[in-house]
Amino acid sequence: MEVYVFVSASNVSYGIGQKIEDCRLMRGHTQIGLAGQIGLTCQEVNSYENGYSSIPIEVLYLIARVLSVNVVDLLPKPITVREYGDEDEEILYLTKIYENRKLGKIVPSLIRFVHISEKINQEEARLEIAKNLVKEGVSVDIISQATGLSIYEYDNTEREICTDSIYYRVGQRIREWRLIRRYTQKDLADKVGLTLKEIHEYEKGYTAISFDKLYQIAEGLSVNIKVLLPKTRESKKLLSLMDEYGEQESLVKSLSEDMKSGKEKVKKAEKIKIAKDLAKAGVASDIIVRASGLTADECEN
Repeated sequence: MEVYVFVSASNVSYGIGQKIEDCRLMRGHTQIGLAGQIGLTCQEVNSYENGYSSIPIEVLYLIARVLSVNVVDLLPKPITVREYGDEDEEILYLTKIYENRKLGKIVPSLIRFVHISEKINQEEARLEIAKNLVKEGVSVDIISQATGLSIYEYDNTEREICTDSIYYRVGQRIREWRLIRRYTQKDLADKVGLTLKEIHEYEKGYTAISFDKLYQIAEGLSVNIKVLLPKTRESKKLLSLMDEYGEQESLVKSLSEDMKSGKEKVKKAEKIKIAKDLAKAGVASDIIVRASGLTADECEN
């Protein structure tokens, strides 16, 4: 169980503004100088620093870069007390026993990556079946009951996504932690008082998320907001570390191979689970076979 004391959403804008002002003064920048470097007006910077306006996340990244600080250094910091009582938390954090060893640079990141990949693969299996069930004419209620997905998630209407945008990368962090907590999008929406559509659009990066909403979501996920804000492209860093150690360490090689070979096993296991739930809901076996891509025997086992 983890205990967190969170910053009130109503104080987020003011708290961020004060951090910006303090850092700006320490760096010897004027409001006019800072505004000029990030393409804003002095009035806009003044409004942000005084908490009159909510600062967009992408703008805060620009300010952090100009002030040569990490973006999380400009956020009001929640007081965090962590206790390990959950299996997922142990997988993610107890691997830090390797911190003072040769593999300390890679093992925690690699195990976390494997763990999250497994949950993403499970969700992908559910999405695949849900989309096929739509084509088979199965009702939305049965699809949601069997897969735990909302219609927003398996709707075939896709919008253009900029995977390099800050909001997409933040959305992927939200999705990862939602899956780690074993929440559906509806579960998270209910916990934080947002609509299911809002959660879906934040995760996809379709909609710019404000800091007050991000704090709400962090609270709903019981995490420090800093884990929802990307620093660098961790996947590239992880791959480079794997290249450095992968040929030398059997543990790294084993985990790397598990990532590659385990994906289909995870997806198949999830499909079998959904197939059983569909059968209980009265869906015809031939529809289940077509939607899941499983054999009749696999659906029955």
